Amino acid sequence: MKEREIKYDFLRAVAVLAIIMVHAIPAVSVNDKQWWFAAVMQPLLLSFVGIYFMLSGLFLLDSATGDITQFYKKRVKVIVIPFLFFSVLYYLFYVSRSQEVLSWWEYPVEFLRDFFSGTVPMADHMWFMYVIIALYLCTPFLARMMKAMNDKELKYFILLILGVQTLTNYAGGFGIGLDQILDYMVFKGWLNYYVLGYALKRLFKREEFKWFALAGIVGLALTLLQKRFTPGFVPGIHDLAPTMIAMSAAVFLLFECYGNLKCKAARTAAVWMSRHSYSAYLAHYLILKAAAELLVDQTVVRHFYVPRIVCATLLTAILSFAAAWILDSTVIRWLQNLIKTDRGR
Repeated sequence: MKEREIKYDFLRAVAVLAIIMVHAIPAVSVNDKQWWFAAVMQPLLLSFVGIYFMLSGLFLLDSATGDITQFYKKRVKVIVIPFLFFSVLYYLFYVSRSQEVLSWWEYPVEFLRDFFSGTVPMADHMWFMYVIIALYLCTPFLARMMKAMNDKELKYFILLILGVQTLTNYAGGFGIGLDQILDYMVFKGWLNYYVLGYALKRLFKREEFKWFALAGIVGLALTLLQKRFTPGFVPGIHDLAPTMIAMSAAVFLLFECYGNLKCKAARTAAVWMSRHSYSAYLAHYLILKAAAELLVDQTVVRHFYVPRIVCATLLTAILSFAAAWILDSTVIRWLQNLIKTDRGR
C-alpha cells in the first residue's frame, strides 16, 4: 500500500489558515505600517487560493480516468452536498437577521435563485465552489487528455496556457485590443492552476526548485511595486496574474520538497486538519464575520492591528475546525450516505 504523502495534508491545512487570515485583514489601512503589512501578506496568503486548485488538479487529473458516472456521483457526494448544506446555513443566518418578511414558499425559491446564481448572502468566499465544480465537470476528459500527452507535449501546453493568461491579464492594461481573440481561448483562467498542479508533480525535478523560488520572490516584488505605484491595475496584482501564479508555484513546490513532516504529532494534526479542511473552509467566513471578529473586538486586542488579525484568525480557525469536525461526523455524513458510490477516487 502506498504511503500517505503528509506534505499535501500539511499544505491543505496551511491553505485553510491562509484563506482565513486573508479574510481577517481589514480592507482599509490607516497608516503606512498597516498598508505594508497588508500589501505583503495579502499576495502571500492569496497564493493559497491557486494552491487549492493545484491540489485538486494534482490528484484528480492523475486518477479520474475511470468510470465517468461514478466520478460525478463522488463529486456530488463529497463536494456538492457539503456546499449545499453550508449554503443553506448561510442563507438561514441571513434570513434570521433580515428585516424583510416573505411568504413561507418564497424563502426556498429565493434560496435556490441565490444558490444557482452564486449570490447566497454573506457567503462571498463561495465563488470558489462554482469554479471548482465547473473544473470537476471537465476533469474526466482533461485527465484523459493529460494522460495522452508525453512530457514534452505537456510542457508546450503549460507554456501555451500561461502565455494566453499573461496576454489576458496585461494586454488591455497596455491598450492592446486582444479581448475579442482571447475570449475564444478555451484554456485560461483558474484552469491554469488546476492543470499546473498536475504538471508540476509530473515534471518537477528537485534541483529546479531554486528557479521556482526565485520566480516566486520576483513575483512578490513585482506585486508590491504594482500595489505601490499602479494600484488601479488590478489584473496584474492578484488571482490570475503571472506574478501570482509564480508565487503559488513556488509555495507549492516548497511543500513538495520539504513538506513531509517527521514529528508524529504534527503529522497527526495535519491529517486531521486536512480531513476537515473543506467544511472548515465553507464555515469560516460566517464564523469570522458573525462571531470571531465581534468577540475579538470586545477585548483590548482591537486596538492593535496585527494582533487583532492574528487573534481573529486563530479564533476563527478553532471554531471552524470544531464545527467541521462535528458536522462532518453527523449531518453531512448522513446526507452523503444517501448517495451510494464505489470506492476510490
